[in-house]
Amino acid sequence: MGRNQILREILSDEEIMDKYKINKKELDSITTNAPYHKKVVEVLSVIINENDNHLNSSMIYKKLKNVHNI
Repeated sequence: MGRNQILREILSDEEIMDKYKINKKELDSITTNAPYHKKVVEVLSVIINENDNHLNSSMIYKKLKNVHNI
């Protein structure tokens, strides 16, 4: 399963789609590459991409902190 498929599978849950106001058409066009139109997509994309690039969890956490400017 590819990165984009993983992201879409996670976001396809009805509760998540409702909570983050993602419609079916938007879901079909979401990828793990920038630009990101929603913060949830960016966070999940960073996790998926960096995990696939074999970064350890502490490095992924640091990248997520940068996403949120913490």
